[in-house]
Amino acid sequence: MHLLTFLEIILIFLLSLFVSGNNLSAAVGTLIGSRIISRIGGTMIGMVGFITGFALQGKSMEGAAHSLFPAPEYYVVLLLLVVIAIFIIAQILKSPLSLSMALVGTAIGISLRLGLNLNFGYVYFLVLIWVISPMLAIAGSFAVNRYLGKIHLDKTWNMTLALKLLLLVISFFTAYTIGSNTIGLMAAFAGFSIYTEIAVISGIILGSFFLSKGVLKRVGEDMYSMRYFNALTSLAVSSIMVEAATLFSLPLSSTQALTSSVFGAGLSYRYKALFLKPYLIVVLTWVISPVTGLIVGYLI
Repeated sequence: MHLLTFLEIILIFLLSLFVSGNNLSAAVGTLIGSRIISRIGGTMIGMVGFITGFALQGKSMEGAAHSLFPAPEYYVVLLLLVVIAIFIIAQILKSPLSLSMALVGTAIGISLRLGLNLNFGYVYFLVLIWVISPMLAIAGSFAVNRYLGKIHLDKTWNMTLALKLLLLVISFFTAYTIGSNTIGLMAAFAGFSIYTEIAVISGIILGSFFLSKGVLKRVGEDMYSMRYFNALTSLAVSSIMVEAATLFSLPLSSTQALTSSVFGAGLSYRYKALFLKPYLIVVLTWVISPVTGLIVGYLI
């Protein structure tokens, strides 16, 4: 095996470790926050969803990788090294970071520095999607939750049980979309091969179980104590948006979509306080992550 290929596999494994650990909260945070399932059970659902989405639909993100980073193998190694370094520094400084958005920003920064044939039309459209998608998620989640709140879906035992089962299914689907979009994009930069796929799956398993504990509260428990149908609709709105983005080979932060959906659900409650600080922290990541990646990628 070529040395650069070996380095790519090691770096893809590490990045998969970090991505799965950080994004597990976006998939099962509300599920655990609703106390439907234990942390271990939620971790299992998220892990299997990641792997399934990556295996079945991850290659859909190849178009995004080619548009953002039309570079030879040497520079792919550089890209992955820079993103991992940014993540480690952010963790040390306890600063918020979206790995998928940092990855996109870094790819654009390196491409600009090298004068590569970057698809600027795609980049402009992607930025537009990043701006519009939170507003759509908030509006969609608000409207659906306000409507469902009027018909009192969780008043009967049978309906409550049905909502719990649906929440389990939609949590799996959310993990699936993260596997196909965020993790698929990461693998697409390195190129799909049996070695890459093994590295990614191994990273998902280890990251889900050993790096997720500290971030699981961020979306599900710290932001909002959600009723079943609120958690269900928040996950449904966000996962549908991420899946739609995957179909068009557009990287979309699952945390961005879910946080916006949870915020919309919170706004739909008329008489309950909504804690803004956790949302503001996540919003900050939407600016910090791609800009940091862009600057570091260009300067490196």
